Amino acid sequence: MGMAAWVCFECRIAVRRDTQYRGQVPCPECGKHCVYLGYKIPVPPKSKPRLWQQLQVQLAQAKILANRQAALDNIRLCHVLEREIAKIERLPENPGRRSLLQQLRSRLLQL
Repeated sequence: MGMAAWVCFECRIAVRRDTQYRGQVPCPECGKHCVYLGYKIPVPPKSKPRLWQQLQVQLAQAKILANRQAALDNIRLCHVLEREIAKIERLPENPGRRSLLQQLRSRLLQL
């Protein structure tokens, strides 16, 4: 198993835990929750605040892009479900049609 890094941007400290660790990691100095970096992103030295700031900006931008992609994926799924509902509604009545339509509509409402 590998070791992943969690960082505190205020204290500029990295804490290492097993990659399978799923809990919150507190900062050893200030006690606030650390941010998960993973095992591939290098942790800058504590003495270089500019690199820490760049890392923080990079992570914020990555989070924004991930949220945007998740929203687009959600919209695509809505369109797929809407098309599937319209297709099934055009079919003749049969025993499973009503329950299938109900399931698809409830999935659509959950999004």
